[in-house]
Amino acid sequence: MKKSVSIKDIARESGVSIATVSRVMNKTGRYSKETEDKVLSIIEDRNYVPNQIAKGLRVQKMMNVGIIVPDITNEFFVKVVSELEKNLFREGYQTFLCNTNESDENEKKRAQMMTMQNVCGLVFLSSRMTDSEYDGNDLPTVFIERFPFESQENFSLVSSDNVQGGYLATRELLEQGCRKILLLTGHDHVSGYQDRRRGYVQALREAGMGEEDIHVRYLECLHYQDAHDAMMAMLDSGEFDYDGIFAASDWLAIGCCRALEEHGIAIPDQVKLVGYDDISITAFNTVPITTIHQRVDEIGRLATEQLLRAINGEKETKQVIRVPVYLIPRASTRGDKATKYI
Repeated sequence: MKKSVSIKDIARESGVSIATVSRVMNKTGRYSKETEDKVLSIIEDRNYVPNQIAKGLRVQKMMNVGIIVPDITNEFFVKVVSELEKNLFREGYQTFLCNTNESDENEKKRAQMMTMQNVCGLVFLSSRMTDSEYDGNDLPTVFIERFPFESQENFSLVSSDNVQGGYLATRELLEQGCRKILLLTGHDHVSGYQDRRRGYVQALREAGMGEEDIHVRYLECLHYQDAHDAMMAMLDSGEFDYDGIFAASDWLAIGCCRALEEHGIAIPDQVKLVGYDDISITAFNTVPITTIHQRVDEIGRLATEQLLRAINGEKETKQVIRVPVYLIPRASTRGDKATKYI
């Protein structure tokens, strides 16, 4: 069996003391940038994994973080989890992952289960909770994308700037000539979708449009099939008379695209379409889909930073951080004129 690497091995190979390696790993200062780079490079090359139990006993806390995800099949969530796990592992923490399948009750149960595992912090991706009835309400907590329940005290929210995203998506449709734009989205009790709607309305207002120009279709579920079925119902009944669609997620956009194609409606000549999230399939759709790109790496970095500050008691409560987004223009709004974005 291959012998595991110890902190002594890292110190010997780096040519520094064990105390210096420990300071580098725990970011407690008193070392040069050159020393830090050298130690971290050797740690990475040797795949050094700290003894989490021993470290937890030394600092009187277990180095475990719970991550609760609503839909592990959603590419956006998978990317965020990957960033969180990578960043937390680098800081000496291990992660427990739970999937709730977009269920309020499952989320509450998973949160309670995490507290029983003696985690020192929690990360909720797009939380659906509306109250604080779980045992870990006093744990350091970071929420990603959706505002938490009102009574939660010790938390940070890290979110894309969804108002900006909704605005950019709608402005793209307006600038490409659309005058009757449908917003296909989730209900406003989810803050991310609420903010995307605000951006949509803001862009319409700036274009001189009134209340009668706001067209919103809410969906209970936000999967490909739900968007496809909703669009087919509108198209079959003759209710659909829009020249632009802003779908509040890429999977909704892909469902719309499929329904329009089945009805022989050309994209973008007859209807232009914008999605949200920039998942990989949008670049390879039959008509590549214009979308809003969310900076997952920055969200993961900031969420990790905020959580560790909370665990160490170094931050103020109820801090909200918004990460800028940007538009990826593709053929679904610009046709052959679109820049080739992958």
